Amino acid sequence: MKTTNDWLRILTSCNVKPATAIAWAPVFANTISDDTFSSPDDLAPFLGQILVESRLLEKLEEDLNYTTAERICAVWPRRFPTLADARPYVRNPEALANRTYGGRMGNVEIGDGWRYRGRGFPMITGRTGYAFTGDLIGQDLEHTPELLTQPHFALQAGIQWWEKRIPDAILNDPEAVTKKVQGGDEALARRIELTDLARAALA
Repeated sequence: MKTTNDWLRILTSCNVKPATAIAWAPVFANTISDDTFSSPDDLAPFLGQILVESRLLEKLEEDLNYTTAERICAVWPRRFPTLADARPYVRNPEALANRTYGGRMGNVEIGDGWRYRGRGFPMITGRTGYAFTGDLIGQDLEHTPELLTQPHFALQAGIQWWEKRIPDAILNDPEAVTKKVQGGDEALARRIELTDLARAALA
């Protein structure tokens, strides 16, 4: 089992800022043991993915404060086919969340899109996702979704999500893993780079 000092070394080797690594190292040490994952090959790709998802452990909540209509259209082209469609949501994160996430992923009440915006890593999104993940970690995330912005719960949830969603058979296929995590291939090269750094640090 890795110690806090071990994790401090591993995280800084993966480009995590020293101050951030100091805050997170005990969380990793207290949460991850030798039998946490179903395969010893899980840990490096897990780290590579969550470090991208959380911007090197700096962000545990989705940033929906877009500053241009162009960017909103680029991220959600089907929901915002024109700049005119997107302009009301510029610098309006709550309205954007309710527009993009409302009425799906179990979000049925007014305000659910914002209430169940992405948190943790990978970003858990939607009432259904929060309820499912809460069951995995024994927490009522449906009624306390903000728990996923706390490092301990975020890491716990990330591990359980990973174990349920990422089959061992694809661990050596970063493209397949990224598609499971993110739905596409965003930042694939960076995910591979961080996975390789994590694998070297864990060796």
